[in-house]
Amino acid sequence: LKELERIIRYDQGLSARVLRIANSTFYGCRGQTHTLTRALVLIGFEQAKRLCLCAMLLELFSSGRVLDPSEKERLWKHAFATARIAGEIAAKRPWTTIEEAYLLGLLHDIGQLVMAVYFPSHYRAIRDLATHRRIFTWYVEAEYGVSHNMIGKWVAVKWCLPEVYQRVVEYHHHPEESPSCKSEVRMIHLANALVLSHESPALLTDMDTLNCCRDLFITDEEWSSYQEKMNDIWPEVDQFWNLLK
Repeated sequence: LKELERIIRYDQGLSARVLRIANSTFYGCRGQTHTLTRALVLIGFEQAKRLCLCAMLLELFSSGRVLDPSEKERLWKHAFATARIAGEIAAKRPWTTIEEAYLLGLLHDIGQLVMAVYFPSHYRAIRDLATHRRIFTWYVEAEYGVSHNMIGKWVAVKWCLPEVYQRVVEYHHHPEESPSCKSEVRMIHLANALVLSHESPALLTDMDTLNCCRDLFITDEEWSSYQEKMNDIWPEVDQFWNLLK
């Protein structure tokens, strides 16, 4: 915790965000936490690490001046929500950890961010066409021949991220095509489906989803519990967005 505190102190913006969160109604100590040390103790080490990661991701989103505020909010909320529900799924899986699942969820759509920042006209054209046709963007990307999955994989390779991150970024929409790390890819596919289900409930029962549940030994009862948990997570997503932005 001391090492994390030392790192945070070097970033005024991050320090302010941590204090702001610790003093929010979310932790029940509104206006009572005056030091970074106390804030980190109150929040807890693991949660503090995740908050720092979310803040860093927000900085990445903010680095692109072409991103309008509503698009930045949409991308960040999707990433955070996917990370949160992925952590819930991971809690019962012996082959991963909550921390790994959280990071995989947070970074799974990094290709969309790169497209939005560096290829804004291409990104906007895809989103507009997807909205017009009432389909998901990855279907339109297939027609364009350049997908956020492939761009994201390129970024993951350039950043020298472990293989599991590369596989999740590239195959989270097509889990059965992944040549390795299939369990992790399936987990993020399910997390992504849960997050997107508020737009398209059919994702909860499509063939890819059912196959992933089967292969990860997720029962119908457990799958229903994740859907309920997703409903509880959305208010948290909104609250943390307002605290971090």
